[in-house]
Amino acid sequence: MNMAEKTLNLHVRGAYDAINVWEADIIYLYTDFRSFGTYYDTFENKHEFLVAFIDPLLQRGITIVVPTFTYTTSGEFHVETTSSKLGALNTWILKQPNVQRSEHPLFSYAAHGSLASFVLNVGKSAFGNDCIFERLMVRKSAFLHIGRPVSMGNTCVHYVEHQCGATYRIHRAFKTRVFRGKECVGTDYSAFVRRLDVLGHDFFVDFDEGAKLLYKNKMIREVGDSDKFTNFSFYWCTPTIDFLMDAFNKDQKIFISENFLQY
Repeated sequence: MNMAEKTLNLHVRGAYDAINVWEADIIYLYTDFRSFGTYYDTFENKHEFLVAFIDPLLQRGITIVVPTFTYTTSGEFHVETTSSKLGALNTWILKQPNVQRSEHPLFSYAAHGSLASFVLNVGKSAFGNDCIFERLMVRKSAFLHIGRPVSMGNTCVHYVEHQCGATYRIHRAFKTRVFRGKECVGTDYSAFVRRLDVLGHDFFVDFDEGAKLLYKNKMIREVGDSDKFTNFSFYWCTPTIDFLMDAFNKDQKIFISENFLQY
């Protein structure tokens, strides 16, 4: 291990200590490694670079969860082989041994660690009954952003919108056939998706206000600088979702940058 590798390893472990990620049993990761790129070239390969962030968690018995979304709206989704359309960590984790992946063809998740099997056999609704977020809420789970500002969003917002009945989204089922190995395990998985039938509205998520409220209420433990994409930001799953549900019920436009309300 060269000096730069040692420096990054110490930096990562120091950040984890500072925000005490060790309290969690499960950590849902959001990552953006652009500001850690100066370290990347000093590692032998991408695997060793990513291990610097992941191994400290696994070594302490923490199970990690990483989104591996593919947005497969038709045809076939193969749990073991369909590649994620997200970032470096999201594609890398699917190649690791003993990783478990959930079955939803649009919104799948990979988990690594002793509790990884909790992502298996999820409900067919991405944000409804027995979905990943519902399972996270009954466990000692937290979100951890590495280099990705909290204001850039959290998929749990769609769970909040689903549970609270956001009128700018609709339930839609997809005929995608889901395979685990050679076995077709289901079809008609659904998601709570943006409405496209309202002229002049796109209903894209805007999490700026939600993030501001989380910081204002001291729900986020953070080191580094979000503006420079060097942040390590930790916040608990269940209190966050409960808080965001309350915020949505007070202002149903809080997660969109548009003045839209329909009864």
